[in-house]
Amino acid sequence: MKNSVITSVMAMIHFVSGYYVAVVIFGGVPTWPQGARVLLAILTNLILAYEFVYLPAKSIEGVDSTRRLLRVSIIPFLLGAACVLILFLLWR
Repeated sequence: MKNSVITSVMAMIHFVSGYYVAVVIFGGVPTWPQGARVLLAILTNLILAYEFVYLPAKSIEGVDSTRRLLRVSIIPFLLGAACVLILFLLWR
């Protein structure tokens, strides 16, 4: 139960972070504070993915940790960024 809750929360955090990063990148000329926030969001995602997704999956025998990292962290981040890209292309 606890593991599935953490997995769901991690996926939502990565989705929102991907959305935010894409909004700043596609939203025009980013300022230094926005650039720092984007860098902080990316570093936070990397740390969270390593600490709460990759290491627990690596410690469980029979679980493919790379596939779990892809499913819980990378795909939601890219989906968040893709949502912004689609919206940007539709409103242009």
